[in-house]
Amino acid sequence: MFQLIKRKRKDLAERVKKLEGHIYDLETNLIHDPLTGLKARAFFEEEVSTFLQIISQQSEAPTGVSERKERFGFRNLSIIFFDIDHFKKVNDQYGHDVGDKVLIKVAQAIQSCLRTGDTVARWGGEEVLASLLGANEQDASAKAEEIREMVEKLVFPEAPELKITISAGVTASEKGLDLNSLIKRADQALYNAKNSGRNKVVSYSNAGDTK
Repeated sequence: MFQLIKRKRKDLAERVKKLEGHIYDLETNLIHDPLTGLKARAFFEEEVSTFLQIISQQSEAPTGVSERKERFGFRNLSIIFFDIDHFKKVNDQYGHDVGDKVLIKVAQAIQSCLRTGDTVARWGGEEVLASLLGANEQDASAKAEEIREMVEKLVFPEAPELKITISAGVTASEKGLDLNSLIKRADQALYNAKNSGRNKVVSYSNAGDTK
């Protein structure tokens, strides 16, 4: 009888452990994109919206209160909108398996260039969004340019002749701007980058200067 009870307890413990593993996998998939390992779009939206609210509260608070709240370590936030150039051609010419490897490698390159506190998410398809806490538009543009240069040098053993480039649009938070407005600005800058030749970084404040 004692052995039977012991065996049942062991079986129960194993089932609980297995269930906990399933729960962990589900939570991970809700937070991360399963292909690239970057954050999921929903997570990015919630996190950045929260940061923008904090920034807004700091700017609206009385002087003394604002100074205390700035101990959080940031007063602004910038967004970089990345897009892999001519990605459809990669899938058409080399197949989706190679296309997936390109996505993964580009995602890793973007992630490796950013700080631990920055957030990188797969927005959809070949689009990636990054938020940089405490970075102004100039700082974020410099970082985007660093990433652009790194991606341009990537090598893919599955297709040695393949060369990948990315375009990027950059913008910074301003008083009264919500997440949707911020993303629209970054998307507009990205559109200008792609429309003016691709493989370049364009900031929103300078988007009108591109040709």
